[in-house]
Amino acid sequence: MILPLAYLPAQLSPGDLHQSHAFLEGLSNCTQCHSAGAQIAVENCLACHTLLKARIDAGKGLHANPEYRKCVNCHSDHHGRNFKLIHWKEGEENFEHGLTGYQLEGAHAKLQCRDCHKPANIANQTVLLEKKKNLEQTFLGLQQDCLSCHHDEHRGQMKKDCLSCHNMDAWKPSPGFDHNKTRFVLTGKHRDVACEKCHPSVTDNRFPNDPSFLKFAVAKFAACTDCHEDVHKGQFGLNCTSCHSTAGWNQINEARFNHDKTRFPLKGKHRQVQCESCHKPGRPRRGLKFAKCTDCHSDFHQGQFAKRASRGACEECHSVEGYSPSSFTLEKHQQTDYPLLGAHQAIPCIACHAGGPRQKGASRSMLKVNRFTFSGTACQDCHKDPHFGEVDKYKQAKGCESCHAVESWRRVSFDHNQTGFELRDRHAEIACRDCHKPVAVGTPRERLQIQGLAGDCQSCHQDVHQGQFEHAALVGGKTVRMTDCSRCHSAYRWQPDKFDHNRHSRFPLEGGHEKVPCQDCHPKAERNGAVFAVYKPLGTECSNCHGK
Repeated sequence: MILPLAYLPAQLSPGDLHQSHAFLEGLSNCTQCHSAGAQIAVENCLACHTLLKARIDAGKGLHANPEYRKCVNCHSDHHGRNFKLIHWKEGEENFEHGLTGYQLEGAHAKLQCRDCHKPANIANQTVLLEKKKNLEQTFLGLQQDCLSCHHDEHRGQMKKDCLSCHNMDAWKPSPGFDHNKTRFVLTGKHRDVACEKCHPSVTDNRFPNDPSFLKFAVAKFAACTDCHEDVHKGQFGLNCTSCHSTAGWNQINEARFNHDKTRFPLKGKHRQVQCESCHKPGRPRRGLKFAKCTDCHSDFHQGQFAKRASRGACEECHSVEGYSPSSFTLEKHQQTDYPLLGAHQAIPCIACHAGGPRQKGASRSMLKVNRFTFSGTACQDCHKDPHFGEVDKYKQAKGCESCHAVESWRRVSFDHNQTGFELRDRHAEIACRDCHKPVAVGTPRERLQIQGLAGDCQSCHQDVHQGQFEHAALVGGKTVRMTDCSRCHSAYRWQPDKFDHNRHSRFPLEGGHEKVPCQDCHPKAERNGAVFAVYKPLGTECSNCHGK
């Protein structure tokens, strides 16, 4: 059977070629790819695919791998114009990309093939200019440097070796970047500062991703004031590190800043004071007054020493080692208007110097102010009168010191004879309280009774004779009954050394009566529970004692 010549190609060709090979349709072009009696030779493919031949010759890429040298193992044609020419053994998504010489790591391993293999990323000019090349399908033409696919977010400020700072896991953070390798080593608090605090954000709309970027090439950073405000307003120059360090603004390095080189060397407690206690915000760093303590400290004494020759200079009593205790000694007190004598030397200061004045407008912290100015130095200027005026008429020009001494309150030098009751014999030996008893006990006027005491014996002593020797007497214009104890007794002792039986009684003792004990004639009796000797009335007849 004879076939028409026009029908022969259709019968001899197994199918239409892919659109990229369509120009080879026809019997005259078969040998462009096929060799008579043999499979398609690799050399025939590379005769057209010169770009691949160059890569294979250079040992680059997948096709340089001996396993992938035969084109027909992965590529087949005559299956139609739109047939996919690539055969993936394990499927396109499971292709081992490391065979190409570029291992996918980190975030790259999660990408789809066409996320990278797209016309926009093809940098090889040979691929771009190759005629009839379908850029949407090719996997050639990409470069391995980051900027061939990624935009330069630093806009040319850094080297092109992105991996020196970043890795393939994520764009941020940049673990490989070491700021200490730059011209500005980060120390102290600078390590905690966010990048954008020093590197300003700049807008550049030419880039499709983020139009803003950080400017890393900082123009000035040699001086602290290039970034920080000079809060001292130039008063201490521009060398901030002479006092401060990057460890913290408030951490003044005493090894660098020596306050003792200023006009106010820090001594004692001043060394423990925080800087801001004196150098407050808004106040000048220079020009602070410090000539007097009161330039910084409140006058705790509220001007009580202003009239002194020193105008109340604090240094007279205090030192920078501490406000308390005071350095005002006993020796200094002896030079005042009131030298301390006797028991006054043992009294705590606060016992006398408590409850001072508080000037108008003084702060509440000044409510308790010690008192150092006094209206006088007499005893009554500090002490209350324990006698409530009962001894005023006995005071002389010395006042309280007429009787008392500063050595002890109980050492009394009062002359009792001034009262009209002379202290003689045993009376001179007894304590004042034995006669001067407390009165108004439990009231604010409790005291020892001084006035109003009678001078007779019965006012202090019990009448052991139960009124046997009473007689009428005129006292203060009134007739009273009283006993004149002094007729028989003296102030030296109780025994009646002055009693004379022959003169003072109606019964003179004669003969044997002189030897008889008193109690033989004067029997004991009891009245109101008291036992006493009976002296009268007694009879004087013999029968009164001896019987009939």
